[in-house]
Amino acid sequence: MSNLLLKQICELDVFTLLVFKSIFDTGHANSAAKALNVSAPKISRCLNALRFTFNDELFYRRQQGLKPTPLAESLYVAICQFTEAVHHLEQSATQIQNASTHSDLPLHIAASNGLLSFLAPQLSTPEIAQKLGKIYLHKWQENSAELIHAGVLDFGITLESAENKELSYTKIGSVNGVYIVADKQHPLWQIETDITLEQICRHPFLYQEVKGFNSKIDPLELFCQHQGLLLPAVDKVIDREEWYAHLLTMKSVAFCSSIDMHTAKHMPGLHLERLSDTELNRLHDTMMAPQYYLIEKPAIHRRYSQSQSALVVRSLLAALDPAR
Repeated sequence: MSNLLLKQICELDVFTLLVFKSIFDTGHANSAAKALNVSAPKISRCLNALRFTFNDELFYRRQQGLKPTPLAESLYVAICQFTEAVHHLEQSATQIQNASTHSDLPLHIAASNGLLSFLAPQLSTPEIAQKLGKIYLHKWQENSAELIHAGVLDFGITLESAENKELSYTKIGSVNGVYIVADKQHPLWQIETDITLEQICRHPFLYQEVKGFNSKIDPLELFCQHQGLLLPAVDKVIDREEWYAHLLTMKSVAFCSSIDMHTAKHMPGLHLERLSDTELNRLHDTMMAPQYYLIEKPAIHRRYSQSQSALVVRSLLAALDPAR
């Protein structure tokens, strides 16, 4: 490359290169003007500057529109890489500026039922609080995705996977630890070996509804259907307090996740034992384990850094599949 050509390329502004890419992609100067929200004469001036710099027509007029010359074809990939790098530069700068502007405001995070009581103590430790600042935890509601899009909430963690095209849904992981829960005096605890699903199915069963997972049917009910077993009774509740009272007064058996376990183990009168991996796999053969998703706005519109959201996610991941 000659020194003169290099000098001329360096004198091109970023917008002129965006014009090149837009004309190449659309095949029409008017379409490029509309896409870049500028006038047609400005597109024409940029195209003339490009032709002068590279000493080439770059685009020929044809009946179907503007067709690239061989030189334009060879320049396209490099110009795309450059404009993409500029886009990432803009995203990074905007994200840091937003984080700096709103650093004194709390992060607003929506979380599925059962996550709030787990995340709160995790995120309030001095080490994490120093990095995240104040955090306002909200219970995930039907309109939470819309509130994230509107900027009222920063991001959410939920089991619901119904996607909104204007939000990003990133799978975090599934619950791989499940505990059996019942009254301390329940006869189930007299079994000295690992408790099986068949043994659990001999007792009244209770489950708490989790939207996006067991709203229609619980995995144990589905397991019984496939195995030809009949549960003595099945009750569904939507409230943790009701779930707790039912276990004590109705002598039923329930499951709780490795996340809910952190709360349930402190409830007076209850006993918990981890369901063996063998039985857990049998349970999930009929119905996939619940999957958690991180729901966010596009990166350019976030007022927090990726490292901040990663801190929240890591706190959750530690409980999804706890070390034995």
